[in-house]
Amino acid sequence: MKEPWHGKHMWIWMLNQTGPLEQILRRSKDMGLSGLLVKAWDGGTSGLFLEQFKQMAGPAKDMGLTVGAWGYSYGTNVTGEVKAMEKALEEGADWLVIDAEDEYETREGKNKALRLGLEITRDLQQKTVIGYTSFALPKYHETFPYQEFSSFCSVCLPQVYWSLMGFSPEEAISMSLRGLERYGLPVAPVGQSYGNASVDEITRFSNLSYAHGLDGISFYNWQHASEAQLEAVGRAGYRKNGPWYGAGVRGQKDVIGKEGQEASSTKKTFGPWRRLKDLFGRKPNCPLD
Repeated sequence: MKEPWHGKHMWIWMLNQTGPLEQILRRSKDMGLSGLLVKAWDGGTSGLFLEQFKQMAGPAKDMGLTVGAWGYSYGTNVTGEVKAMEKALEEGADWLVIDAEDEYETREGKNKALRLGLEITRDLQQKTVIGYTSFALPKYHETFPYQEFSSFCSVCLPQVYWSLMGFSPEEAISMSLRGLERYGLPVAPVGQSYGNASVDEITRFSNLSYAHGLDGISFYNWQHASEAQLEAVGRAGYRKNGPWYGAGVRGQKDVIGKEGQEASSTKKTFGPWRRLKDLFGRKPNCPLD
């Protein structure tokens, strides 16, 4: 079974700073991309971000690309954020990615994440595929609510920006996978294609992810990537339609270990609403229950 995060993807933040639409789509196919992740909201605001998503979604899907919608979460207007996600789905998003960072590293971070998860589970269709992206190394972000986001999301997209963090791709990938294994979700790492990330490092990141059996990778972001970095992303060999999590040779379950397998199996069985109830320690009044 193919999931929308499988294969090789590229992130788009500001479409008008990335290039002409037709050129982006042609280049995406030439680069062997499986899909694009386009920003569609910021907090509870859609506005121009939704407009750029609408411009991209239809033509990209016509070319056979998967189109994901992503937005930054502040956790201060949960209802507005979920409505923005609904709008992206109405405009053709194949899946959603929540970008949650500093605003959740607070005393209220866990509760904010749970409230977001509750509203998502109540208001969005149950089959909606949702991922979250955040800090790659949990050991350095002990207050971030990884467990809470993992309770209602289907995949984690850690921001493995090795050069920014001062690590090699090998160190960054290894540390990220080790830190995330306890949460039991499939991992589809986000690589660095801006700043000081070298062509060789981009290639190594892709090869390492493939060697670890990870079914999907992506690179952030198109508008800040140099021509050499874009070419490196294009040359990065990656299966376009990888096998489902845990299937085939060197599946991801071989990386996360037995404990992670069991956690993942449990999460897949119970579904997001049951997982949120477990975290609350009680049974909230939910119309879907």
